[in-house]
Amino acid sequence: METTQQKLSSAIYDMNRIADDLFVSYGLLSKLIEDVPEDDPSDPMSTKKMLQHVTNELADYSTDLSDSAKSNKER
Repeated sequence: METTQQKLSSAIYDMNRIADDLFVSYGLLSKLIEDVPEDDPSDPMSTKKMLQHVTNELADYSTDLSDSAKSNKER
């Protein structure tokens, strides 16, 4: 039977692993988005800009998840 400490350690490990995977995905998506043509550079809601926004949110989520795992580990 797993102890609470073991469950917490496992959860923190999973959080870090997922954060790393998300950051790798961010890098790959960023490279792919560079090749997307800009529909209309003056349009703030263009496909390329929306993809960049979503990708940046993914990076932010990765950072938040990693920071949360670090904070929980220090407790």
